[in-house]
Amino acid sequence: MPERIVLLGTGTCQLQTHRMASSVMVELDDLRLIYDLGRGVTLRLVELGLRQADVEHIVLSHFHPDHLSDLVAFLQAGAWSQIDPRQHDLHIYGPIGLEVQLMRILGLFGPDVLVREHYRIHLHEVRGDSLTVGGHELGFVDLPPADNRGLKLTRHGHTYAFTGDSHYHEQEVEFLRDVDLAVIDAGHLSDEEILELAARTQVPRMVCSHLYRELDEEELTERASRMGYSGRLIVGEDLMTFEL
Repeated sequence: MPERIVLLGTGTCQLQTHRMASSVMVELDDLRLIYDLGRGVTLRLVELGLRQADVEHIVLSHFHPDHLSDLVAFLQAGAWSQIDPRQHDLHIYGPIGLEVQLMRILGLFGPDVLVREHYRIHLHEVRGDSLTVGGHELGFVDLPPADNRGLKLTRHGHTYAFTGDSHYHEQEVEFLRDVDLAVIDAGHLSDEEILELAARTQVPRMVCSHLYRELDEEELTERASRMGYSGRLIVGEDLMTFEL
């Protein structure tokens, strides 16, 4: 499969048809992972022609509903769909608390509503600042204030980063240094903080996602340039794709 990053959802808890809630898919030649699975994202997977067997790894940045709510729809479809039932194990990764949160979700609906006996769901609760998915070691770094973990990977000498939920702070600046492409939470930042983050980190391509408000890409880029930013600010859209 082509190596790429796909924005499955660039929105928030707000109910919008053109922006599903937060989600990014990373496809490598030997790995596909989904980072967050917010409201409506399962429909984006269907739009891309993906089936249950195509998704083996889901990484959750934190436990807010707009970052994991479609996990319920995805699991139920895998358990009971008559056109695409799940046959293979699923691995779910997340910060400390993952096991408790997932057991609550599974318990809410009963033991056999979201999982069937012929496959397993493996929960991987990450306690350090890295995790291994399909043989790839990825950064999994704490970015306050929402008990949120940013994800970082390096491929072919280039580094890619995703911030989940994150306000503007020094931890985020450090997390984005020496990154070639970043998908950032722009919804919790003011325009001025987005510009400051771009100018301080000099990420060549900074993609604004998790959007509560619409942004003017041309205006932001021009203002950032005047502050010394030499890269490109991009306003993300659902299903926007970046080749690795």
